[in-house]
Amino acid sequence: MMNFSNNTSLVEGQSVSLRVSITGSIIYVAVYIPVILMCVSGNALVIMTFIRFKKVRKVNNYYIFALAIVDFLTGSVAMPLAISNRLIISETTCHANSRSYLFLPAYVLCSTSMCLLLAITVDRYIAISRPLRYHVIMTRQKTTKIIIFWFAFGFCFGTLPVWSFGSDPYQWVCGLEQYDAPILTVHAIVGSFLIPTWLLLLIIAYVRIFHIAYLRKDAVSNSRSQRAKSVQWKMRMRTTITSAFVLGTFTIFWLPHSFKNIFEIYLAKDLKSLLAVQTFCEMLTYISSFMNPIIYGWRNHQFRTAYKQILKNCDCFQGNKPEQNSASPDTDETGSINLTRSMSSVQINISE
Repeated sequence: MMNFSNNTSLVEGQSVSLRVSITGSIIYVAVYIPVILMCVSGNALVIMTFIRFKKVRKVNNYYIFALAIVDFLTGSVAMPLAISNRLIISETTCHANSRSYLFLPAYVLCSTSMCLLLAITVDRYIAISRPLRYHVIMTRQKTTKIIIFWFAFGFCFGTLPVWSFGSDPYQWVCGLEQYDAPILTVHAIVGSFLIPTWLLLLIIAYVRIFHIAYLRKDAVSNSRSQRAKSVQWKMRMRTTITSAFVLGTFTIFWLPHSFKNIFEIYLAKDLKSLLAVQTFCEMLTYISSFMNPIIYGWRNHQFRTAYKQILKNCDCFQGNKPEQNSASPDTDETGSINLTRSMSSVQINISE
């Protein structure tokens, strides 16, 4: 157990101190280090996979690449800043204005992740409900523009907590006293109520997607003369199920954090319980950032094979090896790389 130091009630003007004892601080950091390393290394692996292997750079995988960037930044930037904010008591980490800026990367990256989950859900809906027109509707250029838009939106929304209009920017916020900035209150309400609602709507959307897939299943499976069409559908469904796993994991690990603000306001009576709940909830959200690379490797043969190839090569940051010797599975979401080539006489007709 961490021993809380006697100077947690440090007030403005005093020297830098720790919220917990030195031993407790070492334990606190030691618990976070494996999470940071797994988050950074796992998502770096996904980023390298997308960059090095052309057959992984499919339209739907652009969202995976974007999420990997967000999660990589979470582990390399947001988490270290958050740890220092929780442990160190100083004028920088305890004044309302500067403290909000130190948490800014976490706010922005969280908002961007939520936006990308929405984009992935819409992409999967189009892929299942409009299979014939999917590659017309979701081109690389459109997908790139969508990702840029959601990054910009996530940045704008994530910066709301640093807009301290109508409040005291020098308020001391390291104790049990709650920061009373109106815009931060709105942000807390969003985190407590809007995020669970948002996730519920996305889950309902996936229920609708799988319902549409169920209705189309018989038509696809009974198409004996169009084997390529059946393979294409199976690959598309596998990608959709993988996306559902990503959303489900995000939901499980983020829901406790959504109710953290309620606990802080109504239930936390001392600094020990306050830090305990903050650590627990935030740790879960950070764990979700390294779960996605695991899900990709588990569900996607291309990513799994690429992981192995990258890890075997010491020169993983050099692209001097030909890609045909690298990891490149034979099928993708369209199910038409090698299968279509070997069946050039078979025309793939996908009915609506």
